[in-house]
Amino acid sequence: MKHFLLGSLSGVVLGGIYGLVRTPRPGKQNQEMLKDYIDDTTDHVQDVTDKVNDLKSAIGRLTSEVNFVQTEFMSEMQTVAAEFQKEAEPRMRRIQEKAEKIQTEVEKTTETISSPTE
Repeated sequence: MKHFLLGSLSGVVLGGIYGLVRTPRPGKQNQEMLKDYIDDTTDHVQDVTDKVNDLKSAIGRLTSEVNFVQTEFMSEMQTVAAEFQKEAEPRMRRIQEKAEKIQTEVEKTTETISSPTE
């Protein structure tokens, strides 16, 4: 950004000098025009600098806000996950017990079918 501003300022100065040399107006009028031109250019450069600083400040505030929201969100998600796990634990235990019971019944049925009938 520094190089861009330096290049722009150099271009403005060189353009102004070229304009002064090549103009058919009297010197006093050229001086006033040059002064106005330099004042306008200085104001524009200052405006750009102010806007860049405002942008940096806004990015800093946005980054802080995102970090705060992210931290808060992660904390809430961890709480929700812990609550869900706590609530789901009895259900998971019952499902596991029923799965074991079904497995036992399947094994008994398999043994009954596999054993020779007398």
